[in-house]
Amino acid sequence: MPADPATAQQAAGAALGPETLVGGRFLIERSVREDELTATWLARDQKTKRAISIRVLADVFGADKASFTPVRDEIKAAAKIKHRSLVATYGVGTHGTSTHFVASEWVKGTNLRDFVAKREGKPLSARGVFNVVAHVCKALDKAHELGCHGAVRPSVVWVTKSGRVKLADMGIARALTQGGRWQRLPETEQAYLAPEVKSGGEATAASDIFGIGALLYVLLTGRSPTDDFIAPSQSHPEATPEVDAILMKCLAADPQQRFTTPHEVSDALMPLVAGAPTAAADEFDVDVEVDVDVAASVAPPAPDNAPPPVAIPKAAPPPSVALPQPPPPPGLPTPPQRATPDPLATAAPTPDADSGPAAAPHRADVDFGDIMASLTKNDAPRWMAVKDGMDHGPFTAKELVKLIVDGEVMAEHGVLNMDTNERKPLAEYPEFSEFVAQYKLRKAESDHQNALEHSNKVEKRSNVAKFAILSAGVAAIALGGAGYLMNRNAAEKRKSAEEVDLAAMYESGQVKIKGTAGILKYKRRKGGGSSGGGASSSTGFTSYEGAMNVAMELGDATKGGGERQLTSREVAGVMDRRLNSIYACVGPELRRGGGLRSVTIDMAIQGNGKVLGASIKGGSGAFKKCVVGKVKRIKFPSFPAGRMGARYSFGVD
Repeated sequence: MPADPATAQQAAGAALGPETLVGGRFLIERSVREDELTATWLARDQKTKRAISIRVLADVFGADKASFTPVRDEIKAAAKIKHRSLVATYGVGTHGTSTHFVASEWVKGTNLRDFVAKREGKPLSARGVFNVVAHVCKALDKAHELGCHGAVRPSVVWVTKSGRVKLADMGIARALTQGGRWQRLPETEQAYLAPEVKSGGEATAASDIFGIGALLYVLLTGRSPTDDFIAPSQSHPEATPEVDAILMKCLAADPQQRFTTPHEVSDALMPLVAGAPTAAADEFDVDVEVDVDVAASVAPPAPDNAPPPVAIPKAAPPPSVALPQPPPPPGLPTPPQRATPDPLATAAPTPDADSGPAAAPHRADVDFGDIMASLTKNDAPRWMAVKDGMDHGPFTAKELVKLIVDGEVMAEHGVLNMDTNERKPLAEYPEFSEFVAQYKLRKAESDHQNALEHSNKVEKRSNVAKFAILSAGVAAIALGGAGYLMNRNAAEKRKSAEEVDLAAMYESGQVKIKGTAGILKYKRRKGGGSSGGGASSSTGFTSYEGAMNVAMELGDATKGGGERQLTSREVAGVMDRRLNSIYACVGPELRRGGGLRSVTIDMAIQGNGKVLGASIKGGSGAFKKCVVGKVKRIKFPSFPAGRMGARYSFGVD
């Protein structure tokens, strides 16, 4: 048995009241309404100052954190879905320890449950029903991208004060269908739920199709689904057997036999209400907003051999049959098909459809006021337009003219006059030709002006950019190429000159090797003083004095160690072989004007043949640094002693 609304309100909203701050952000202002599952409060977002709906959920959704977690997940998923025909969900939270709430968009308007009740059985116009259902279908198409609604019924469909139709309860409705929570609804609300949901199955997109059908039924008949079933064609002056067929397909007990998507439902309904009178502006107390794409149809043309639509007999089903479980008629009806060729098939454009403004002559003395007056006399939504393979409409002449002058419907688009069933390109309708010509003239003038301005700007920018890019490119290539060639040639020339100069100096005797090599008697100095050209010890290579001043084991004389070191001949042989590398430092020094009459290289050589440090005497600092760099790479033969000192000398006369 459903819970009493007052009891649910007490349980759900007992912890709240005016001036209560919820979620640290929403300040409660007043109680708005209550139902079997929620208590709704009007709150004010203290950050944005806008009105917010706070829906406090009854304990059936979860009294503790663990049981509420799945519900929270459903609502958080719903908050990701954004569409103007869906009531926006902002978030979900908990006030205190167990008061769970949902923050959502505040909707000013009326829900369809209250609206239908006020009409006391008086049905809506066919066009009005279609407007509402088409918006619900659009909202569900968006919702189905992430899941489904689950519990479509009149109480969750709202018509706002601005005429927008909005579907509410995303997330809450899905949670409602789980765990038997739907049983808390009144019987009149339960009747809108699909049979598979009430039998314990999971709500799916097909369950929403059933909800659309139930909504369609109550709007067309004004009857509660718990009353005896009556076909819409028997109770509504504008309903036809084709409408009955669509309804019965939505309400099929087998989900597989229903329409696949909400879009298919609106597509099937649209042609059946195209010729119906426009809904009165005050039918919903507001003029329900209808977008062009709400009435779009993408149904393919019926094949030539399509069977005629299956008509549902005018007789009502047995009185004991209620709406939620209608017996399918023999041979379950399918969406209505027309045996005649589809008059809305896309027409081939005329050869001059894309020609310039002169394609349609325009008189300067045309009185557009007279044309509009003639077109809008006894105006009715009788015009359908085919654009991008889709049928749009129906439109009144005034609406079609606006689409033409706005460039939405072009001369090459097919247009159908539903009164005469005449279909042809818009350009072939004389009553609209002046508006087509006017648009083309305005478009051509605008395009020409824009093209000139754009061309001038682009040309200037392009010329400058091209010149800059070309110049930069050429310069870069030239500089890069020239620089590379110059550097390469200079390096080769320097190397060649150095090699030639050094070779010539060596062969002519200008470079004289006075080298003496062998043990340098070294006395340890405090602080390990250094001489010019020594490298820093932080790099692992230091001066001769610094290297020789480091305490170390000199070797074991009993094992061939001790004083056994390299001979002067061995040192000289190695240095003579490395003269070429040292000569690379000589050439630049001579070109700098430096004197190299006497150059001495003192080296500390480790027992493994590695040079530990070197000090250079003679030449500039740059020359000494260059020689040290060469010497540190020299490898001598290994010897038993721990280390030794050696000197190598040469001079350039």
